[in-house]
Amino acid sequence: MIWYKLEVKKPIATKSGCWDGLKSDKVLVCTYSGKYHVAEMYEGTIDGSYFCDFYNEDDYEVHNVKYWTEIDSTF
Repeated sequence: MIWYKLEVKKPIATKSGCWDGLKSDKVLVCTYSGKYHVAEMYEGTIDGSYFCDFYNEDDYEVHNVKYWTEIDSTF
C-alpha cells in the first residue's frame, strides 16, 4: 500500500454529477490526528475560489487530511 502526502499528490477527480466540481473514487485517508476514513475527494472552483474537500461515507466532511491511499476496486 502506497500512502501519498496530500500536499504532494491528490487523488484524481474525474466523476461529474449533481455536485459541484469533480469527484474521485473512494480512497482511504489519514488525518493529522491519526484517524482513518474511507472518503471521496471533491475538487473544483466556485465563484473563483478553489476547493478540495473530503467526505466520508456518511457525507460528513473529513478535515485535516494528511495522507491518502487508493482502495482496491475489487472489494
